[in-house]
Amino acid sequence: MKILVFGAGVIGTTYAWQLSEAGYDVSLLVRKQRLVRYSHSGITIACTNMRGKKKEYEQTVFRPKTIDRLDAKRPFDLIIVAIKNFQLTDAVPYISKFSGDAHVLFLGNMWNETELIKKHFPKGRYLLGYPAMAGGGRTENSINTYLFGKGNTMLGEPNGRTTPRLKEIMKIMETAGMRPQASPKINSWIKSQVVWQAATFGAAAKAGSIRTFAENKKLIRQSALAIKEGFKVCRTKGWSPYGVSPYNLFYLPGFLLTSLLKKSYTPELVEVMEAHMRHGFEELNNLYTQILEDGKKASLDLTYWKSFQPHIDKAKGNYPQ
Repeated sequence: MKILVFGAGVIGTTYAWQLSEAGYDVSLLVRKQRLVRYSHSGITIACTNMRGKKKEYEQTVFRPKTIDRLDAKRPFDLIIVAIKNFQLTDAVPYISKFSGDAHVLFLGNMWNETELIKKHFPKGRYLLGYPAMAGGGRTENSINTYLFGKGNTMLGEPNGRTTPRLKEIMKIMETAGMRPQASPKINSWIKSQVVWQAATFGAAAKAGSIRTFAENKKLIRQSALAIKEGFKVCRTKGWSPYGVSPYNLFYLPGFLLTSLLKKSYTPELVEVMEAHMRHGFEELNNLYTQILEDGKKASLDLTYWKSFQPHIDKAKGNYPQ
């Protein structure tokens, strides 16, 4: 199977690296100015691997096969799209036009972007997923990535069915050690994850950093209450977090949820979340704003969600856009 990873950020590079290590024919789509450098000099990867019994550290240079544009005459069997959600606006029409008959897996944060995907791709051409297996940060020539021991690559068909292609992609991810897990409610799973990220982002902006937030029970409780508000927005759009693990836990009483959340913020997770806020501020802000606007349209009371807005606006100057 010929696989293309569309997106050379932390997630795209990590998945391309692991799939290539597993023996698959993988190409990475990069910007034209990086084409020669990635092919010859490669990209340095510092990996904290927590998939085994012991945490392992590895540093390597990944030299992927690279392309800088799609060509329907040079087809792939599977295209994995791993880019920021706001980049999908331009990427989705382009991929639809030049991807040939490839199956397309959209792997990442999506809110209203799923409607754009439905508009450009017929049923049966695409799947949805989320890379809860990996995370990290990057510089110009290197990435720092974590592979989580308890994480998964969430996968699912938009209609919730278990299809032969879903089984095949799960097998590919399993071979690469990326711990696939199928969800019959993949759309609701992704939207629930987005709500959690956006609410945490807002509370962290109020705290000044993810690390400060993760140590503050009061702010964690505020984020939990904001998440509950965000789930109300989900339901108005037909996405139900109820019954979607682990997000069904957010229906617990506030004091229990606050305690569970505080325990979940391990040093490794905090490190990844801090990197995402540092390098993905624009994406997180975009998600936060979309949910806020949809909540306003539905005339919902978003007291806690709205309370983070001034702090996000103030934090913008501290993070590169």
